Amino acid sequence: MEIVSSLVDLLIILVAAKVGAELMAWIRQPPVIGELIMGMIVGASVLGWIDITEGGLISILAELGVIVLLFQVGLEIQMGDMLRLGPVAMFVAGIGVVTPFALGYIAAQALGLGGGSTEVALFMGAAMTATSVGITARVFSDLGKMESDEARVVIGAAVIDDVIGLVILAVVVGLLGGSGEFETTELWSLGLRVILFLAVAIGVGALLMPYLLRLLDALKVPGSYIIGTLVIAVSVGIAAESLAGLEPIVGAFVAGLIVAQADHIHRIQTEIAPIGYFLVPIFFLAVGAQVDVTVMFQPSVLGAGLLITALAVIGKIAAGLGTLGRPIRRTVVGVGMIPRGEVGLIFAALGATQLSSVVGDEEIAIVVLMVVLTTLVAPIVLGRLLRAAPAPTSSQFPPPTGGDAGSAGD
Repeated sequence: MEIVSSLVDLLIILVAAKVGAELMAWIRQPPVIGELIMGMIVGASVLGWIDITEGGLISILAELGVIVLLFQVGLEIQMGDMLRLGPVAMFVAGIGVVTPFALGYIAAQALGLGGGSTEVALFMGAAMTATSVGITARVFSDLGKMESDEARVVIGAAVIDDVIGLVILAVVVGLLGGSGEFETTELWSLGLRVILFLAVAIGVGALLMPYLLRLLDALKVPGSYIIGTLVIAVSVGIAAESLAGLEPIVGAFVAGLIVAQADHIHRIQTEIAPIGYFLVPIFFLAVGAQVDVTVMFQPSVLGAGLLITALAVIGKIAAGLGTLGRPIRRTVVGVGMIPRGEVGLIFAALGATQLSSVVGDEEIAIVVLMVVLTTLVAPIVLGRLLRAAPAPTSSQFPPPTGGDAGSAGD
């Protein structure tokens, strides 16, 4: 009967995710928000229709979903485009990481979250560094502004933010996930392992990838690219955990970066997409199901969540200052960096699972509230700013070739 119960949970999740996504699509909001909200509704704290237990079917599918999601995000990133965008995008990304992290860290300690612990402050600061590339890119695309300098700077900076944010996430989880205590002496060692793993994985992957893809080309059985690329993603994920002590999702992201440089990238993206359509919504709904809604609406948590959200907005708007001296609308760039979307939810999910000894229900609820509000409000404001903006007359930057860097989460 256990398998029947798990299948019933899966059925509820798939239907709820689809309903939530469609409702958001009707009101022109990111589908991921609908999936998250439906997870809250069918989860234990409201209707109690599904039961997500560690090691159960839904938990495993959700883990696979976030691996596929990060692999897809990596697939959309062309490292050459990141380099060509130059110092402006790098400067914007740097401000967009440092400022929210500092504000989140200070606010968490000032509010006494987790008893004012350094560990919770680190987690909150890390969670605020996220930027959803896909949601912002969708707004630019819908309004025909993808060729503008603002779009190229925002997308380039958001991609860099994702890379830096995932490294920060890996460091925070590595520092806190084992003992639950912040160990300063471990920081440099872990940071070095992260850098070495990224460098070695990308370097070795770049050498081996052409041969692996030729092997996949030679296979005659349908679906070879799907299985082959998933094997690569899972293998690099396993290597990340076993060799560097990182989360498997960091390895999956690196695998996506490697595969993205291949000649057959569009075929790989097309063939992997159906798996993402199935697994990724399960992850987002599972995240929502683990949020205690009764905690979220406690006055103290709600107040802290609104303050953290305001600081999260300020921190990303400040990133627009990175365009000083350039004929680029700083407000558009800053607002474009605000949505946390799917990347922010990954932070929340890992906080709930890997850092459960440090991060409690209140902190998870605050992060989820921040993700929801920034993801809902930013596209509306950005759309109004872009409609009021004059058509671009020239471009300082080459057009991106890597596509919509976060569309997997939409």
